[in-house]
Amino acid sequence: MTENHLQELFKALEPQKAHKDKLFRDLAAKIDSLASRQRRPMPWRQARSVMTAALIIVCMAATTAYAAAYMGLDWKLLRFLNPADSEQEVYLENGAYVVDETAANENGTLEVKQILGDSNLIYILMDFTAPEGTVLNADRYRFQLSLLHGNPGSNSAGYDYTLLDDENANDNKISLVLTYLSDNIIAGRPVTMRVSDLEAADAYPGKFETVIPGSWETKFDMKYKDLSATRLVQQKLSLYGYEATLSSISISPISVTLKVNSENTKAISEAARNSSKEIGPNETSDGYPITIHYQDGTSETTTIFTGMNRADFLSNSITIIKTFTPIIKDKEIASVEFFDAVIPVEEHLQ
Repeated sequence: MTENHLQELFKALEPQKAHKDKLFRDLAAKIDSLASRQRRPMPWRQARSVMTAALIIVCMAATTAYAAAYMGLDWKLLRFLNPADSEQEVYLENGAYVVDETAANENGTLEVKQILGDSNLIYILMDFTAPEGTVLNADRYRFQLSLLHGNPGSNSAGYDYTLLDDENANDNKISLVLTYLSDNIIAGRPVTMRVSDLEAADAYPGKFETVIPGSWETKFDMKYKDLSATRLVQQKLSLYGYEATLSSISISPISVTLKVNSENTKAISEAARNSSKEIGPNETSDGYPITIHYQDGTSETTTIFTGMNRADFLSNSITIIKTFTPIIKDKEIASVEFFDAVIPVEEHLQ
Protein backbone atom coordinates (compact mmCIF):
# COMPACT_ATOMS: atom_id res chain seq x y z
CA MET A 1 0.00 0.00 0.00
CA THR A 2 1.40 3.39 -0.99
CA GLU A 3 1.65 6.47 1.23
CA ASN A 4 -0.98 8.22 -0.91
CA HIS A 5 -3.44 5.38 -0.36
CA LEU A 6 -2.83 5.52 3.40
CA GLN A 7 -3.44 9.26 3.40
CA GLU A 8 -6.70 8.75 1.48
CA LEU A 9 -7.74 6.11 3.99
CA PHE A 10 -7.06 8.28 7.06
CA LYS A 11 -8.77 11.24 5.40
CA ALA A 12 -11.87 9.11 4.83
CA LEU A 13 -12.01 8.28 8.54
CA GLU A 14 -11.84 11.89 9.69
CA PRO A 15 -15.22 13.17 10.93
CA GLN A 16 -16.60 16.20 9.13
CA LYS A 17 -16.95 19.58 10.88
CA ALA A 18 -20.67 19.19 11.52
CA HIS A 19 -20.03 15.79 13.07
CA LYS A 20 -17.26 17.20 15.30
CA ASP A 21 -19.49 20.09 16.42
CA LYS A 22 -22.18 17.66 17.50
CA LEU A 23 -19.64 15.62 19.44
CA PHE A 24 -18.48 18.66 21.40
CA ARG A 25 -22.05 19.80 22.10
CA ASP A 26 -22.88 16.34 23.43
CA LEU A 27 -19.69 16.32 25.47
CA ALA A 28 -20.45 19.73 27.00
CA ALA A 29 -23.92 18.54 27.96
CA LYS A 30 -22.47 15.43 29.63
CA ILE A 31 -19.98 17.51 31.64
CA ASP A 32 -22.69 19.98 32.72
CA SER A 33 -24.79 17.05 33.85
CA LEU A 34 -21.89 15.61 35.87
CA ALA A 35 -21.12 18.98 37.47
CA SER A 36 -24.74 19.60 38.43
CA ARG A 37 -24.77 16.39 40.42
CA GLN A 38 -21.79 17.45 42.54
CA ARG A 39 -22.61 18.87 46.04
CA ARG A 40 -19.72 21.29 45.76
CA PRO A 41 -17.85 22.72 42.79
CA MET A 42 -15.68 20.15 41.08
CA PRO A 43 -11.93 20.80 41.44
CA TRP A 44 -10.31 21.78 38.16
CA ARG A 45 -7.96 18.76 38.18
CA GLN A 46 -10.91 16.40 38.61
CA ALA A 47 -12.98 18.25 36.00
CA ARG A 48 -10.07 18.11 33.57
CA SER A 49 -9.78 14.35 34.10
CA VAL A 50 -13.50 13.91 33.49
CA MET A 51 -13.35 16.04 30.36
CA THR A 52 -10.36 14.14 29.00
CA ALA A 53 -11.88 10.74 29.67
CA ALA A 54 -15.25 11.75 28.25
CA LEU A 55 -13.64 13.27 25.18
CA ILE A 56 -11.67 10.09 24.48
CA ILE A 57 -14.72 7.87 24.95
CA VAL A 58 -17.04 10.01 22.85
CA CYS A 59 -14.49 10.53 20.07
CA MET A 60 -13.61 6.84 19.94
CA ALA A 61 -17.27 5.88 19.73
CA ALA A 62 -18.01 8.52 17.10
CA THR A 63 -14.96 7.69 15.01
CA THR A 64 -15.84 4.01 15.16
CA ALA A 65 -19.41 4.69 14.07
CA TYR A 66 -18.26 7.03 11.34
CA ALA A 67 -15.68 4.56 10.09
CA ALA A 68 -18.16 1.68 10.20
CA ALA A 69 -20.25 3.47 7.58
CA TYR A 70 -17.37 3.26 5.12
CA MET A 71 -14.97 0.52 6.19
CA GLY A 72 -15.56 -3.13 5.43
CA LEU A 73 -16.85 -4.31 2.08
CA ASP A 74 -19.68 -6.82 2.43
CA TRP A 75 -18.30 -10.22 1.46
CA LYS A 76 -21.05 -10.68 -1.13
CA LEU A 77 -20.16 -7.41 -2.85
CA LEU A 78 -16.47 -8.24 -2.49
CA ARG A 79 -16.92 -11.56 -4.26
CA PHE A 80 -18.99 -9.89 -6.99
CA LEU A 81 -16.31 -7.24 -7.69
CA ASN A 82 -13.37 -9.64 -7.30
CA PRO A 83 -10.57 -7.10 -6.65
CA ALA A 84 -7.12 -7.98 -7.98
CA ASP A 85 -5.27 -7.69 -4.65
CA SER A 86 -5.54 -6.51 -1.04
CA GLU A 87 -4.54 -2.95 -1.96
CA GLN A 88 -7.43 -2.66 -4.38
CA GLU A 89 -9.74 -4.23 -1.81
CA VAL A 90 -8.81 -1.53 0.72
CA TYR A 91 -9.40 1.13 -1.94
CA LEU A 92 -12.91 -0.21 -2.58
CA GLU A 93 -13.64 -0.44 1.13
CA ASN A 94 -12.66 3.21 1.43
CA GLY A 95 -15.35 4.11 -1.09
CA ALA A 96 -18.20 1.82 -0.05
CA TYR A 97 -21.02 3.06 2.17
CA VAL A 98 -23.17 0.96 4.49
CA VAL A 99 -26.85 1.81 3.97
CA ASP A 100 -28.72 -0.77 6.07
CA GLU A 101 -32.25 0.43 5.26
CA THR A 102 -35.21 -1.96 5.37
CA ALA A 103 -38.66 -1.92 3.79
CA ALA A 104 -41.19 -4.61 4.60
CA ASN A 105 -44.77 -5.59 3.85
CA GLU A 106 -46.84 -8.77 3.94
CA ASN A 107 -45.17 -10.00 0.74
CA GLY A 108 -41.57 -9.78 1.90
CA THR A 109 -38.69 -7.74 3.29
CA LEU A 110 -36.14 -5.79 1.28
CA GLU A 111 -32.83 -4.86 2.90
CA VAL A 112 -30.59 -2.34 1.13
CA LYS A 113 -27.18 -3.28 2.49
CA GLN A 114 -24.36 -1.34 0.84
CA ILE A 115 -23.57 1.00 -2.04
CA LEU A 116 -20.41 1.60 -4.04
CA GLY A 117 -19.88 3.64 -7.18
CA ASP A 118 -18.35 6.41 -9.23
CA SER A 119 -19.64 9.33 -11.31
CA ASN A 120 -21.64 7.18 -13.76
CA LEU A 121 -22.16 3.78 -12.15
CA ILE A 122 -23.40 2.59 -8.78
CA TYR A 123 -23.72 -0.90 -7.37
CA ILE A 124 -26.36 -1.46 -4.70
CA LEU A 125 -26.30 -4.68 -2.69
CA MET A 126 -29.69 -5.84 -1.46
CA ASP A 127 -31.22 -8.88 0.23
CA PHE A 128 -34.82 -9.96 -0.24
CA THR A 129 -36.69 -12.33 2.05
CA ALA A 130 -40.03 -13.75 0.91
CA PRO A 131 -42.70 -15.06 3.29
CA GLU A 132 -41.97 -18.38 4.98
CA GLY A 133 -42.72 -21.35 2.74
CA THR A 134 -41.76 -19.51 -0.46
CA VAL A 135 -38.92 -21.01 -2.47
CA LEU A 136 -36.76 -18.63 -4.52
CA ASN A 137 -34.64 -20.86 -6.74
CA ALA A 138 -34.96 -19.42 -10.25
CA ASP A 139 -31.92 -18.66 -12.42
CA ARG A 140 -32.62 -14.94 -12.66
CA TYR A 141 -34.51 -12.35 -10.62
CA ARG A 142 -35.27 -8.68 -11.05
CA PHE A 143 -37.49 -5.87 -9.75
CA GLN A 144 -38.99 -2.95 -11.59
CA LEU A 145 -37.08 0.10 -10.41
CA SER A 146 -37.61 3.79 -9.76
CA LEU A 147 -34.53 5.61 -8.47
CA LEU A 148 -35.04 9.32 -7.87
CA HIS A 149 -31.85 11.23 -7.04
CA GLY A 150 -32.99 14.76 -7.84
CA ASN A 151 -30.19 15.74 -10.21
CA PRO A 152 -30.94 18.78 -12.39
CA GLY A 153 -30.80 18.59 -16.17
CA SER A 154 -31.38 15.69 -18.52
CA ASN A 155 -30.87 12.21 -17.18
CA SER A 156 -30.61 8.93 -19.05
CA ALA A 157 -30.29 5.76 -17.03
CA GLY A 158 -30.25 2.01 -17.35
CA TYR A 159 -30.19 -0.78 -14.81
CA ASP A 160 -29.81 -4.51 -14.40
CA TYR A 161 -29.71 -7.06 -11.61
CA THR A 162 -27.21 -9.81 -10.85
CA LEU A 163 -28.33 -12.75 -8.73
CA LEU A 164 -25.53 -13.66 -6.34
CA ASP A 165 -24.57 -17.20 -5.36
CA ASP A 166 -26.78 -18.49 -2.58
CA GLU A 167 -25.64 -20.87 0.16
CA ASN A 168 -29.16 -22.35 0.20
CA ALA A 169 -30.72 -22.17 -3.25
CA ASN A 170 -34.06 -23.57 -2.06
CA ASP A 171 -34.93 -21.16 0.73
CA ASN A 172 -36.94 -17.93 0.71
CA LYS A 173 -33.95 -15.54 0.48
CA ILE A 174 -31.95 -14.07 -2.39
CA SER A 175 -29.18 -11.48 -2.70
CA LEU A 176 -29.00 -9.14 -5.68
CA VAL A 177 -26.62 -6.48 -6.94
CA LEU A 178 -28.39 -3.64 -8.70
CA THR A 179 -26.24 -2.11 -11.43
CA TYR A 180 -27.42 1.44 -12.10
CA LEU A 181 -25.87 3.51 -14.90
CA SER A 182 -26.53 7.17 -15.59
CA ASP A 183 -24.88 10.13 -17.28
CA ASN A 184 -25.87 12.32 -14.33
CA ILE A 185 -24.99 10.80 -10.95
CA ILE A 186 -23.62 12.90 -8.11
CA ALA A 187 -22.34 11.13 -5.00
CA GLY A 188 -23.80 12.44 -1.76
CA ARG A 189 -27.27 13.28 -2.99
CA PRO A 190 -30.34 11.85 -1.23
CA VAL A 191 -32.13 9.14 -3.15
CA THR A 192 -35.53 7.50 -3.02
CA MET A 193 -35.46 3.93 -4.28
CA ARG A 194 -38.67 2.11 -5.02
CA VAL A 195 -38.73 -1.45 -6.33
CA SER A 196 -41.84 -3.39 -7.27
CA ASP A 197 -42.97 -6.83 -8.41
CA LEU A 198 -40.22 -9.40 -7.99
CA GLU A 199 -39.91 -11.21 -11.33
CA ALA A 200 -38.21 -14.54 -12.00
CA ALA A 201 -36.95 -16.28 -15.12
CA ASP A 202 -35.08 -19.36 -16.18
CA ALA A 203 -31.70 -19.00 -17.88
CA TYR A 204 -31.75 -16.86 -21.03
CA PRO A 205 -33.90 -16.83 -23.16
CA GLY A 206 -36.40 -17.60 -20.40
CA LYS A 207 -39.02 -14.89 -19.94
CA PHE A 208 -39.52 -12.96 -16.71
CA GLU A 209 -42.80 -13.38 -14.85
CA THR A 210 -43.97 -11.77 -11.61
CA VAL A 211 -43.67 -14.21 -8.69
CA ILE A 212 -44.16 -11.80 -5.76
CA PRO A 213 -46.23 -8.64 -6.30
CA GLY A 214 -45.90 -5.50 -4.21
CA SER A 215 -43.62 -2.52 -3.78
CA TRP A 216 -40.84 -1.59 -1.37
CA GLU A 217 -39.49 1.94 -0.86
CA THR A 218 -36.38 3.15 0.95
CA LYS A 219 -34.66 6.52 1.30
CA PHE A 220 -30.97 7.11 1.91
CA ASP A 221 -28.08 9.37 1.00
CA MET A 222 -25.63 8.23 -1.66
CA LYS A 223 -22.67 8.76 0.66
CA TYR A 224 -20.32 6.49 -1.19
CA LYS A 225 -17.03 8.08 -2.26
CA ASP A 226 -16.74 8.62 -6.00
CA LEU A 227 -14.01 6.21 -7.13
CA SER A 228 -13.49 7.85 -10.52
CA ALA A 229 -11.00 10.40 -11.77
CA THR A 230 -11.68 12.48 -14.88
CA ARG A 231 -9.33 13.94 -17.47
CA LEU A 232 -10.33 16.57 -20.03
CA VAL A 233 -8.99 15.44 -23.41
CA GLN A 234 -10.36 17.46 -26.39
CA GLN A 235 -8.73 15.09 -28.87
CA LYS A 236 -9.83 14.74 -32.49
CA LEU A 237 -10.66 11.27 -33.80
CA SER A 238 -12.65 9.43 -36.46
CA LEU A 239 -15.65 7.31 -35.50
CA TYR A 240 -16.92 5.10 -38.33
CA GLY A 241 -15.47 7.61 -40.79
CA TYR A 242 -17.05 10.66 -39.14
CA GLU A 243 -15.15 13.47 -37.43
CA ALA A 244 -15.57 13.69 -33.68
CA THR A 245 -13.86 15.01 -30.55
CA LEU A 246 -13.20 12.97 -27.45
CA SER A 247 -13.90 15.58 -24.79
CA SER A 248 -13.19 13.65 -21.58
CA ILE A 249 -12.41 10.26 -20.10
CA SER A 250 -13.30 9.10 -16.60
CA ILE A 251 -11.69 6.02 -15.07
CA SER A 252 -12.41 4.03 -11.93
CA PRO A 253 -11.92 0.38 -10.94
CA ILE A 254 -15.50 -0.41 -11.98
CA SER A 255 -15.99 1.61 -15.16
CA VAL A 256 -14.54 3.74 -17.94
CA THR A 257 -16.67 6.60 -19.30
CA LEU A 258 -15.91 8.48 -22.51
CA LYS A 259 -17.72 11.61 -23.68
CA VAL A 260 -17.68 12.44 -27.38
CA ASN A 261 -18.91 15.48 -29.29
CA SER A 262 -19.70 15.49 -33.01
CA GLU A 263 -22.02 17.13 -35.50
CA ASN A 264 -22.47 13.61 -36.89
CA THR A 265 -23.79 12.13 -33.64
CA LYS A 266 -26.82 10.47 -35.26
CA ALA A 267 -24.79 8.86 -38.06
CA ILE A 268 -22.15 7.62 -35.62
CA SER A 269 -24.79 6.19 -33.29
CA GLU A 270 -26.49 4.32 -36.14
CA ALA A 271 -23.17 2.97 -37.43
CA ALA A 272 -22.23 1.69 -33.96
CA ARG A 273 -25.62 0.05 -33.55
CA ASN A 274 -25.39 -1.63 -36.97
CA SER A 275 -21.92 -2.94 -36.20
CA SER A 276 -23.09 -4.76 -33.07
CA LYS A 277 -23.80 -8.42 -33.68
CA GLU A 278 -25.14 -11.19 -31.47
CA ILE A 279 -22.14 -13.30 -30.46
CA GLY A 280 -23.63 -15.46 -27.70
CA PRO A 281 -26.67 -15.98 -25.47
CA ASN A 282 -27.74 -12.48 -24.44
CA GLU A 283 -24.39 -11.10 -25.65
CA THR A 284 -23.67 -8.58 -28.42
CA SER A 285 -20.39 -7.24 -29.75
CA ASP A 286 -19.22 -3.82 -28.57
CA GLY A 287 -19.98 -1.02 -31.02
CA TYR A 288 -17.59 1.32 -29.19
CA PRO A 289 -14.67 -0.94 -28.21
CA ILE A 290 -11.79 0.38 -26.16
CA THR A 291 -8.40 -1.17 -25.43
CA ILE A 292 -6.80 -0.64 -22.03
CA HIS A 293 -3.00 -0.75 -22.07
CA TYR A 294 -1.35 -1.47 -18.71
CA GLN A 295 2.04 -0.33 -17.51
CA ASP A 296 3.36 -3.91 -17.53
CA GLY A 297 2.75 -4.21 -21.30
CA THR A 298 -0.48 -6.24 -21.13
CA SER A 299 -3.80 -5.05 -22.52
CA GLU A 300 -7.48 -5.91 -22.69
CA THR A 301 -10.15 -5.00 -25.26
CA THR A 302 -13.90 -4.72 -24.69
CA THR A 303 -15.30 -7.11 -27.29
CA ILE A 304 -18.64 -7.75 -25.53
CA PHE A 305 -20.98 -4.83 -24.89
CA THR A 306 -21.43 -4.07 -21.19
CA GLY A 307 -22.66 -0.77 -19.83
CA MET A 308 -24.61 1.95 -21.58
CA ASN A 309 -24.32 4.19 -24.65
CA ARG A 310 -26.37 7.37 -24.82
CA ALA A 311 -26.54 9.70 -27.83
CA ASP A 312 -27.97 13.19 -27.28
CA PHE A 313 -28.91 14.65 -30.67
CA LEU A 314 -29.73 18.06 -29.19
CA SER A 315 -26.26 18.58 -27.70
CA ASN A 316 -24.47 16.49 -30.35
CA SER A 317 -22.85 14.36 -27.69
CA ILE A 318 -22.39 10.67 -26.96
CA THR A 319 -21.78 9.23 -23.48
CA ILE A 320 -20.20 5.76 -23.46
CA ILE A 321 -20.09 3.93 -20.12
CA LYS A 322 -18.27 0.60 -19.88
CA THR A 323 -18.58 -1.56 -16.78
CA PHE A 324 -16.03 -4.12 -15.62
CA THR A 325 -16.50 -7.23 -13.48
CA PRO A 326 -14.00 -8.40 -12.44
CA ILE A 327 -12.88 -4.83 -11.91
CA ILE A 328 -9.87 -3.31 -13.64
CA LYS A 329 -6.52 -2.25 -12.18
CA ASP A 330 -7.14 1.45 -12.78
CA LYS A 331 -3.98 2.59 -10.98
CA GLU A 332 -1.84 0.57 -13.41
CA ILE A 333 -3.30 1.88 -16.69
CA ALA A 334 -0.77 3.46 -19.08
CA SER A 335 -3.19 4.49 -21.84
CA VAL A 336 -6.64 3.91 -23.30
CA GLU A 337 -7.10 3.36 -27.04
CA PHE A 338 -10.40 4.38 -28.60
CA PHE A 339 -10.64 3.99 -32.38
CA ASP A 340 -7.71 6.06 -33.75
CA ALA A 341 -7.10 7.97 -30.50
CA VAL A 342 -4.66 6.90 -27.79
CA ILE A 343 -5.10 8.72 -24.50
CA PRO A 344 -2.18 8.57 -22.03
CA VAL A 345 -3.32 8.14 -18.45
CA GLU A 346 -1.38 10.01 -15.80
CA GLU A 347 -0.98 8.50 -12.36
CA HIS A 348 -3.34 11.09 -10.90
CA LEU A 349 -6.23 12.22 -13.07
CA GLN A 350 -8.01 15.43 -12.14
